[in-house]
Amino acid sequence: MKVVRRKPVHEAVLDNIDREYLSINTAKLRAKLQTTREHIHGNTLHKCLDQWKRIIADNDIDIVRKISVSDTETDREMRNMSPLSVLLSESERLRVLDLLFQRTRE
Repeated sequence: MKVVRRKPVHEAVLDNIDREYLSINTAKLRAKLQTTREHIHGNTLHKCLDQWKRIIADNDIDIVRKISVSDTETDREMRNMSPLSVLLSESERLRVLDLLFQRTRE
């Protein structure tokens, strides 16, 4: 379910980035990335976090877009490890999850 949930959340973040011209190279995202790193174990997951660190440092929105729409195993894992959800407000996150819940019930 987490994999299913992360894709629309990621897409909502991209909408916010585009609409509000947000940078992803922010202290808030770097802090989220560090907190995540402190709570996970495993080389594969750390490799994803290393890649997110580079993406954030480079403010590489094009790579974020690619990860958002791709359905490869690597990109699904990148979405799962993404710190970008901190760019959504709580109400925005709840709205995305509500829409996802409605779609799964149809």
